[in-house]
Amino acid sequence: MILDNYVTIQECVGIVDDIIDIEDDLLMSQNLKSLLEGLIKTLCSHSLFMTLVLFYLVAALIVTIIYNTFDNLSISLYSNTLILMTTLFFVVYFNGYAIYVVIIIRPDRPIKYFLDDLKASQLTMDRLLNALPVFLFLPIFMSTFTSFKTMIPVVNPFSWDYRFAVLDAIVHGGIHPWRLLQPVVGYPLLTSIINFFYNLWFFVMFGVLFWQTFSLRNKRLRMQFLLAFILSWILLGTLAAVIFSSAGPCYYGHLVEGKDVYQPLMEYLESARESYPVWALGTQEMLWQSYRNGGVGKVTGISAMPSMHISIVFLFAVLGWRTHRIAGIGFSLFAIFIMIGCIHLGWHYAIDGYVSIVGTYFIWWFAGRLLGRMDGLCL
Repeated sequence: MILDNYVTIQECVGIVDDIIDIEDDLLMSQNLKSLLEGLIKTLCSHSLFMTLVLFYLVAALIVTIIYNTFDNLSISLYSNTLILMTTLFFVVYFNGYAIYVVIIIRPDRPIKYFLDDLKASQLTMDRLLNALPVFLFLPIFMSTFTSFKTMIPVVNPFSWDYRFAVLDAIVHGGIHPWRLLQPVVGYPLLTSIINFFYNLWFFVMFGVLFWQTFSLRNKRLRMQFLLAFILSWILLGTLAAVIFSSAGPCYYGHLVEGKDVYQPLMEYLESARESYPVWALGTQEMLWQSYRNGGVGKVTGISAMPSMHISIVFLFAVLGWRTHRIAGIGFSLFAIFIMIGCIHLGWHYAIDGYVSIVGTYFIWWFAGRLLGRMDGLCL
């Protein structure tokens, strides 16, 4: 009898184990199904974004073949940079969020609250899947842009600098804009501060990209930003830059015969560097040497019209005003600093910035219209 009961218990345990295995299989199947559904959804919602990136890459390949500039093409320039910036972003974000939890929320068990919240809302499958296409395609896109930028003088040699310098003076009452700024910002310490904010643009760009890459708050606004971001680089930073091929005030004396109207500005920057750091001068020299030597790298490619620094920071301001008033004000002030830096540091003619602002505004509008045609499909 006891043996019979033992067998019965063993059989029951076996049945329970079978049930658990079935439940585990069902749970795994449901998780896999959920993962596949989420992946299909995110590929659908990012289809236009990915198509534009691939189109841009194909265009670069075609130009490379036509002009026999294979040394200028690379699609992996920014892979390591993206890994580094991603690591930096996560370190800054999670440390900042941990401080916020401890100081503002002040739960009884901060560590448990922090870890539970990460699992429940910060690192969800939906959020990670939504970020996947951007992480996969953005490094390719950025590398393709830099490759395209190095091919600008090959496709269309620099020839617009003299006309832009003249137009710049005409628009500003017969005076070159850098001369109008010089009495206000022409002090070595202030020049160095402006240069700091100008270089900060690179980190702000990645910060905003990460913010929008992982954002789930307003998916339509996020996608409009991402589309406008890459369209700005394609239409303004590549197409318009090739048509209006120019190098900028810092290279004016190298390219335009006759009097160099920007020589006094460059002499001032050289003298300012003796007192405080002016990193722009070193970068400008590196870009000029890479232009003369050929090839492609992360610090290569010269182009003035239109200014992508202004285009992208104006795009941040547009995004900021549609997100929160404080963000709008902050990005707008940052855009003013960048505009001043473009002119004062000899990178751009003022009209480069004006054209960028107008062009980026219309690109933002156009991206919104494109998404309007996709409403109800994936977003």
